[in-house]
Amino acid sequence: MPNLKPLADVFSPAGIVVTLLTAGIVLHFTLRHSRLGHRLLISGAVLYLVFVFTPISEILILNLERQFPPMLVPPDSPKLDTIVVLSGYGEENPAFPVTSNVSEETVYCMAEGIRLYHLLPGAKLIFSGGVMRKGNKSVAGIMADFVHAMGVPRQDVIVEGNSLDTYENMVEVKKLVGSSSFILVTSASHMRRAAGVARKQQMNPFPAPAFIRTSQNYPFGTGPIEYVRTFIMHFRHPSQERVSALQRAYHEYIGYLWYRLLGRV
Repeated sequence: MPNLKPLADVFSPAGIVVTLLTAGIVLHFTLRHSRLGHRLLISGAVLYLVFVFTPISEILILNLERQFPPMLVPPDSPKLDTIVVLSGYGEENPAFPVTSNVSEETVYCMAEGIRLYHLLPGAKLIFSGGVMRKGNKSVAGIMADFVHAMGVPRQDVIVEGNSLDTYENMVEVKKLVGSSSFILVTSASHMRRAAGVARKQQMNPFPAPAFIRTSQNYPFGTGPIEYVRTFIMHFRHPSQERVSALQRAYHEYIGYLWYRLLGRV
């Protein structure tokens, strides 16, 4: 299967801005195409400002997060004793504590997994995520070290360290849980794709979204007037973080579309 990630990166929001600015700078110093270079520079700058000043990223991520409500307490389901937590990014570094070896998103997901673990007596935690950097421990292994440092006994933790993407996560986890019900923890914006893959694999997940960001500003049950007011207010607060959030949203929408084309969801 061809690796389309470089192409997807070029056509991502940040990739388009960088391409416009780079091409504009190059053409700016070419007398023959200097006018085109100016136009590309202006286009790239304007597009960047649109991304920073407007809540486009919040709208796109909100659409993903609203599909699964938070799990305040575990569902009352017989034989539900497994919590699967998907990894984000992690990298082993002996010079730092384990709490600094995983990404912010992964910390949120682990924290939600630990919370649910304490609410579900006798539960097991399964961490899923392979090696991100050659020579390192798997991200799932780093996550296991993290929760052990937080007081979770090692005998209650299962490490699945072979998978490298969402599809492989679910394929490998199915070998451990089969068709039994389980709680699935991943970031709220990623849950649609993860739960979709699990169900396609004839698995039975109960979604428990973590790293809920946008829905805090637009909570469930928000009326249309309040929704519009909050939306307008966000124009007053430009933020560089919106660009990275837009990248995250783009990654999820493109990833879901790609999985649909491959028949994985």
